[in-house]
Amino acid sequence: MHRPPSIIWFERFFWGSILIGFLSAGFAWNDIAREIESDAVSSTTGIVFLAFIFAITIGISIAFWYFIARRGSNIAKWIYTVWMGLGSLWTLVTLFEPTAVRGAALAASLISTLLTLASIACLFRADAVAWLTGKAPVDPGIFE
Repeated sequence: MHRPPSIIWFERFFWGSILIGFLSAGFAWNDIAREIESDAVSSTTGIVFLAFIFAITIGISIAFWYFIARRGSNIAKWIYTVWMGLGSLWTLVTLFEPTAVRGAALAASLISTLLTLASIACLFRADAVAWLTGKAPVDPGIFE
């Protein structure tokens, strides 16, 4: 069965969110590096830890994309929805922290969050729900 339009839009919003998220991290890199240097036992350990966390995050994101958009997993949809929904709420909460990133990093982070929320919304459209639950919609023209 081919993928419905909502799943295609999910993918577009998903990858857009990932790319804008990279951009946000790039904009905030100086702040992140400064924080690592002040808190870590050694800056090398902090950078290695950050790279490890980054790799794990990317791996989990690719797994979500694969299981939702390519395998049609309803379970992955719900895990993604809860995880990214909480992450989006966290982004909004950090808006009020005085030490949070500002400027271009904040703008990119907010755009990434909006794209994530749009990707979640796509998963709850009727065609996506039918595809993810394995209940393909019936074409009314089939009986003609």
